[in-house]
Amino acid sequence: MRHFFSEEGALEHRPIYDLQRRAVWIGLALVLQSLNEVKHELYEPLLQPFGSLIPFALILGSFYAIWQALRPARASSRATEIPSGPRLWQRVVLLLTVLLVLPGILAFGWSIRLSVLDPQFTNDGTTLDTNAAILLLQGRDPYTDSNMPEIARRFAIQSNWTTPLRVGQFANRLDYPSDAELDAVFKSSLKANFMPEFEAKVSYPALSFLTLVPFALVKDYNVLIFYLACYLLLVALAWRICHPALRPWMLLLSLANIPMWTSTIGGNLDMVYILLIVLAWLQRERRWQSALFFGLALATKQLAWYFIPFYILMVWRNQSFKEMLVRMLVAAGLALAINLPFILWNPQAWLAGVLAPLADPMFPLGVGLINLSVTHLLPFLPEKVYTGLELGTMAGALLFYWFHCRKHPELALLLAVVPLFFAWRSLPSYFYCVAYPAFILLVARLQPATRPALTAGTPSV
Repeated sequence: MRHFFSEEGALEHRPIYDLQRRAVWIGLALVLQSLNEVKHELYEPLLQPFGSLIPFALILGSFYAIWQALRPARASSRATEIPSGPRLWQRVVLLLTVLLVLPGILAFGWSIRLSVLDPQFTNDGTTLDTNAAILLLQGRDPYTDSNMPEIARRFAIQSNWTTPLRVGQFANRLDYPSDAELDAVFKSSLKANFMPEFEAKVSYPALSFLTLVPFALVKDYNVLIFYLACYLLLVALAWRICHPALRPWMLLLSLANIPMWTSTIGGNLDMVYILLIVLAWLQRERRWQSALFFGLALATKQLAWYFIPFYILMVWRNQSFKEMLVRMLVAAGLALAINLPFILWNPQAWLAGVLAPLADPMFPLGVGLINLSVTHLLPFLPEKVYTGLELGTMAGALLFYWFHCRKHPELALLLAVVPLFFAWRSLPSYFYCVAYPAFILLVARLQPATRPALTAGTPSV
């Protein structure tokens, strides 16, 4: 326990003590999100529609745990001395987090093994991006020439790895197709060389596939190593910036981070954009570095766009309105410059691609509010209602951030994704890359000037 909880009771060690206790909440968030990785098919047939309450509660519980880790401390609690040791529930959460290390190590090993095998993209976004890099090297526009029959013949993809659309044989329905239905339609449509039921657009901004061009250039289409490198770089960054007394927590949480290991193994693009978001927030005192990292994030995936209003508020409140305008011009200009060749190539196709997640008729899916309707525990509401709930939650999150972004800029990592919980599609991957990166930003707030004084009184690690 001494490696994870400071034993000194002196007041000057309060910052270390406080961060160690907050790390417990991050560990709890990882435990809850890891439980969501248990196959839902194991309990949903037994619980029927009430089975959807389990992932709903697990993700909500993880939000609460992350909030407890990030929430501003009350003024009355800052002046008290630290207790002699951790509470029982904190010890229990630490033990549960340690138990996740073994599957985390196995996931790490499995990701390395998959990196040297033939590509198997369970995430169709990675398949589309890799194919886009290949098309680009052939001199073809990825946003116009991407098509599912060609992708299906180039890569060994399975029907349940795709994103079905509510068109063609799936038109006029809201219930997600079963695996048998997907497989039957996939095979028949592939045989006819016409597959409108499956999303084939390059659905992300251009940097999502430009980063994969080196792999296509050497004809090595297993790009998993790139996403694994992004996660390992995030862990290395966390190790470098944190206080020595917090490094055991950083290492433990990185290994026990089953949600992000799952995203890594799946070749999830979230690994790239969240790394860039963390770098943009860490460098927030430096105009060019922060703006450039943020621009790269905007050019990678639309989820980064949810951070735009939070970045605007953070720079505005901590710097000035003029500084905010300059940084946004730099970030938006960089994102536009990266995408400009494809916009000029075919503006309609590029716009249709980046807006596909919003504009294309996708099935309702996720672990948020929509899941209660998917399982018929609640009736389906019009899609505009979910959009309204999402926008309303975003407005409340921005209002809260306006008052707290000066002292607690890391709150943006949680507040930016919570609105997606109420969206038409609330995939668990939207929320998996929040807890650990948020803790990195929280730890980075420990002022360098206080670190030497604290180091002398912290336990050896």
